[in-house]
Amino acid sequence: MKRLLALVFISVALLACVERAQGQPSSTVGLTERPLTMVVPFAAGGGSDVLARLLAEKLNALIKQAVIVDNKPGANGLIASQFVENSKPDGYTLMLGSNSTHVIAPLLLPDKVTGEQFRKKFTLISIVAETPLVLAVDGKSAFKDLQEFIVPGSKELTFGTFGVHSSPHLMGALLAAQSGARLVHIPYKGSAPAITDLLGGQINSVFLTVAAISSYVESGHVRALAVTGRERVATLPDVPTFGERGIAGLENPGWFAIFAPANLPDQIVSYLRAKVREAMSHSDMQAKLRELGLQDAKLTTASEVQVWDESIARTKDILTRTGLDLN
Repeated sequence: MKRLLALVFISVALLACVERAQGQPSSTVGLTERPLTMVVPFAAGGGSDVLARLLAEKLNALIKQAVIVDNKPGANGLIASQFVENSKPDGYTLMLGSNSTHVIAPLLLPDKVTGEQFRKKFTLISIVAETPLVLAVDGKSAFKDLQEFIVPGSKELTFGTFGVHSSPHLMGALLAAQSGARLVHIPYKGSAPAITDLLGGQINSVFLTVAAISSYVESGHVRALAVTGRERVATLPDVPTFGERGIAGLENPGWFAIFAPANLPDQIVSYLRAKVREAMSHSDMQAKLRELGLQDAKLTTASEVQVWDESIARTKDILTRTGLDLN
């Protein structure tokens, strides 16, 4: 009888443990040992750094654990990527990456095998924002709309961007290939000098982020001709997409995403994805996205991975068609 009671007691105790484990919140993934690190592949002070710090602050409150932002700029994001890639896949090391760091940069590596394997070295947690780009001319320019600007076979026109092999460089090259216009890329070390030369008449146009352009559009100093992406941008509601103007292929607006090292356990992935999405859903975060010229990604788990894969395929195609892969 005593043995039977003992067995019953043990069974009840085990059942209670199982029920507690199943009903326990996702914090049981164990992210309570030390602060989390969010690696940012860009210098402090820029829009991506601002986004990372806002997200880190939100996650800090949601997971009750400090999230430290660690800026590791350089080599088109490869320094930060390698640091995260070599980190332990335990959920404590994250990275705010983008289509530039996790699509364009690896595809342009001299070692093509390494570039092809790059995707397998990371776990995609969540795409947090889309980054539409804007083609714009000086406010006094004779070009009133996109149709006047991209006349096939016309004289060469210059477009400034914030760097060689940047997203706007690729989009400008694709625009030329799609439209037949003769567009010449002029790279700058940032958006500000490109805009300065646009306003000074040294270049015909710029292809930059919404955040870099919006205030100049509002003041009338710059005229926006079209935006990349599938839909118009909230801060530039009167500016059509390239698709609306009959130019296909520029529907992918670019994006920011949270990555972790490969082989991160599914339970930790699900937990972090839920917390990141909860953080991004807050009204003040949505307002900040608009202020930074970004858009909410609004993606399902399946489509996030699809977006990454499609970005890789599209970029490969652009590099092949335009000859921008100079390696």
